[in-house]
Formats: sequence, C-alpha cells, structure tokens
Amino acid sequence: MKTIFIGKNCIEVEKTDSTNSYLSRLMGEKTLFEGTVVITNRQEQGRGQRGATWESEPNKNLTLSILLQPNFLRPDEQFQLNKAISLGVMEFVQNSLFIENRNVRVKWPNDIYIGNKKVAGILIENSVSGNSLQHSIIGIGINVNQEKFSAKLPNPTSLKIEAGKEFNLKECLAQLCSCIENRYLELRANHFPLLDNDYLKNLYRFDEWADYNYKEKRFKAKIVGITKLGKLMLETEKEKIMECDFKEVEFLKSGFVANQ
Repeated sequence: MKTIFIGKNCIEVEKTDSTNSYLSRLMGEKTLFEGTVVITNRQEQGRGQRGATWESEPNKNLTLSILLQPNFLRPDEQFQLNKAISLGVMEFVQNSLFIENRNVRVKWPNDIYIGNKKVAGILIENSVSGNSLQHSIIGIGINVNQEKFSAKLPNPTSLKIEAGKEFNLKECLAQLCSCIENRYLELRANHFPLLDNDYLKNLYRFDEWADYNYKEKRFKAKIVGITKLGKLMLETEKEKIMECDFKEVEFLKSGFVANQ
C-alpha cells in the first residue's frame, strides 16, 4: 500500500452486516489509528443514503469503511470532507477506466456516476465533539466486477461492464486508498477553494437543464452551485434560486427517479 496512513492498518473480514457498523463497534473495543480500513467480501446489510441498502455480490466488489479524524474541521465545514472523499473515489474510477473527461462525475452529494449510471456510493457518518469533528467513518461501495444487478436498481453499472475486463480487487483497494489520501491531505492543508472548484467542475448535471422533484412538484432546473453546508442550489426556469437539502429533492430522468 503506497500511502502514508490510509490503508496501512487494513482489517479484512469475510462477512459482516455493514463495514460502517463493524468499524464503529471495533472503535468501542480498542484504539484505532487514523486511516484504518475495514473491508469485507460479503456485506449483508450494507447501508446507503436515505436509509437505503447497498447491494453487493460477494467477492465481486469493494465494500469498505475508512476511519478518519478530521478534528481540524468545524461542524459547519463537514461538507468539505464530503467533497474530498467524493473526488478521491471519482478519480479512482477515472484512473481505472482511463477516462479523463466529464463522463465520470460526482452526483450530489456523493454518488459516483459513469454517464447516467451509478458505479459507487458513499455514506459518511460524522461524530461531532464541541466545535470540531471528532471522527468520521467513511463507508464506500464500488461496483467492480459485478455484471448482474437486482431489477430494483434503476441505473447500476460496474467497472467491468464499462471497461470490458476483470479487475484485481487488492490492486483496486490500494489505488482507491491512494486517491482518497491525496484529496484528504488537500483538505487537511485547508485547500478549500481547490476542492470547491474541482467538486463543482465534476458535478453531475452542473449547469444543465434537467427534471427534478421537490416536495411532490416536478419542474425543470439547473444546478448552479452548492452552499457551504452542502445544500444543492437549483435555478428554475423563472430564474428563482432554490436551496435544497438531500432529502428534499430527487433527480428525475426519463420518467424514473434516479437512484440516490
């Protein structure tokens, strides 16, 4: 593992309910170094955003959690951590597919898309103490070698489907840890403007007119920015700027709700 600290302590478990839950329980039992990774071949109750589950075929994908200690961030800056992690995972996907264009993007707040299909999801659970983040558990699921998915998932894809080849999971893990560490070090060095710019530049549907659902109303709008607290800024056709929380807005496409 060619990293400074992320992945240096890697705990492999054959199966678990969710790697986030496993890592949380482990932290209650002993002291763990920042950058500790828990990875499993079989995640039976993987958790996604909005209470959703993350489905993953055993031994085919990357399902892991990373322990970080971003105590240099205030609670109102925690979306900067989201930006750094999202960009790191996105760049891992780009590097794996040798894609250097906007085909691989971050779908707000932190899904990774290839075109209009979802290849990865991220679940960040922060613990706040006083005026700083005490620790963060970063759950990551990446579809790597899986080719068949549940019909309940509207738009999944995988690295193998997109690249037409099998990937070595251990090599993928090492590359992923390196990409995330690079972005996390930028965050730790307070390079917020760089992260802000790169996140917006690589944001799915940024400055593009598309359909959204907000509080049971469907309308056309375009993404024009992200607030400091991570809310999505949409400009409607009437030039009204809306600030939407994650649970308030849905991305619509071709008559279905895109998987969050």
